[in-house]
Amino acid sequence: MKYVPTFFKPWELVPESVFRRLGNNSLIVMDERILISIDNIRRLLGKSVTVNNWHEGGPFSQRGFRDDPATGSTFSQHRFGRALDFDVVGMAADEVRSWILNHVKELPFITRMERDVNWVHIDCAAEDIKGGIILFKG
Repeated sequence: MKYVPTFFKPWELVPESVFRRLGNNSLIVMDERILISIDNIRRLLGKSVTVNNWHEGGPFSQRGFRDDPATGSTFSQHRFGRALDFDVVGMAADEVRSWILNHVKELPFITRMERDVNWVHIDCAAEDIKGGIILFKG
């Protein structure tokens, strides 16, 4: 059975077009490793974590699964449901990245994080990380 997040609703992780088509089954487009990771981040931090906010009239709709070909690169991990971009209330992106690096044991599926951006990007791309997380420049 596919992982069902405890701390996130489907509309927070997929664009409106996907949610309109698949409804509460929308998370079938997401890799369960990324679902487990973001759920654990929200649970462990105990803070507001925003991926998509289109459902509240906000500007973010392509920060989880991406179906818009004009957003991001062709082979982005977002297009495979293996990446998320997010913000955490009260924390700068660098603080969140540091926190994640200090909690790799609780977040074992995260293989990469983008550096030098003012949001947090995590993914579970197929990388041989040997117990660490790769920081990359997008």
